[in-house]
Amino acid sequence: MSTPHPAPPGPGTSAAAPRERAGPRTAVVHEWVAARAGAEQVFEALAGTWPDADLYALSRAPGAQLDLQGRQLRTTFLDRPATRERRALTLPLMPAAWRALGRGDYDLVVTSHHAFATSHRLTRPGGTHLAYVHTPARYVWSPELDGRGTSPLLAPARRALAGVDHRAAAHLSGVAANSAEVARRVERFWGREATVVHPPVDVARFAPSPADRDELDLPEGYLLALGRWVPYKNHLLVVDVAERLGRPAVLAGAGPLAAALRERAAAASVPVLVLERPGDARVRELLRRAAALVFPTFEDFGIVPVEAMASGTPVVALARGGAAETVVDGVTGALVPEHHAAAYAEAVARAEACSPAACRRRAAGFGPERFREQVRAWVASHVGGR
Repeated sequence: MSTPHPAPPGPGTSAAAPRERAGPRTAVVHEWVAARAGAEQVFEALAGTWPDADLYALSRAPGAQLDLQGRQLRTTFLDRPATRERRALTLPLMPAAWRALGRGDYDLVVTSHHAFATSHRLTRPGGTHLAYVHTPARYVWSPELDGRGTSPLLAPARRALAGVDHRAAAHLSGVAANSAEVARRVERFWGREATVVHPPVDVARFAPSPADRDELDLPEGYLLALGRWVPYKNHLLVVDVAERLGRPAVLAGAGPLAAALRERAAAASVPVLVLERPGDARVRELLRRAAALVFPTFEDFGIVPVEAMASGTPVVALARGGAAETVVDGVTGALVPEHHAAAYAEAVARAEACSPAACRRRAAGFGPERFREQVRAWVASHVGGR
């Protein structure tokens, strides 16, 4: 459990002096902390890799729980109720918020990046600033992937922010990407080569455990959709797939499309159960008991398919993006070439023929210790073993 973070510094304030410590002065930086999702789990793992590092984030939502070993999390002037959850409006302010932390004198800074976190100036002259990139900001470089920022009215702002992002990337000492897909984007948008280090997945947490069983009445043979209820996740498509197969479906998650999903579920020709904000134990049970996870989204990496495989559950996913790097077609699931309900429906039978043991073996290769080893090797290659 982390300690409460301090009030965010105001504009123009300098980074607070770190604790006294032997060896290089180190910081780990993250974008915003909204929940313990995939990017936050990476931040948590990076913080654990450098237990003496100072920690920074743009903002932290009240109640967001991360295991930061009791360390303070320093935030920016955007960490206020009026701005914390209004990221679409505060996007142009994010680079300024990072720079307002002032100039630091850290020997090593590792930044977990998917928006503008690399804009900070915490690294001393001659120090090492490394970025672990979840994606170059989608709403700036590739808004078509999830629909944000596609309005022509936003084009001037996108161009300006792209320039800010590109200049910040040019000063990085090195870049790692969470998938080969993201590494290609880094090269395309930033002109930088990136080392691929897949993010950590707590696969041990999804091992079978009778203690996780609850009283939830789940239909037999259901197809599961799990994740944030936002348009690009395509959860409505999962209902179409279930109807084509005459199979029940479970939609689990939370987000702005909750009402639309409930309306579609009520009108479906098959049973569709909508579960909002299921707890950890229930998520594990949902994954273990599903016939297959249907994951019809173009993700940067996608931790949920790995969690499904760790549960022994096969995955039906798009043959592009991160899922194409984790799901082995015909062994741990089935990959489809395009977003069509018919293609996903056809793939379900192929996925169900996969062995639960093969799924678990594949997932085991994405565990936290593997991540820590690869991150340490990546950092050592840029700091000369210091």
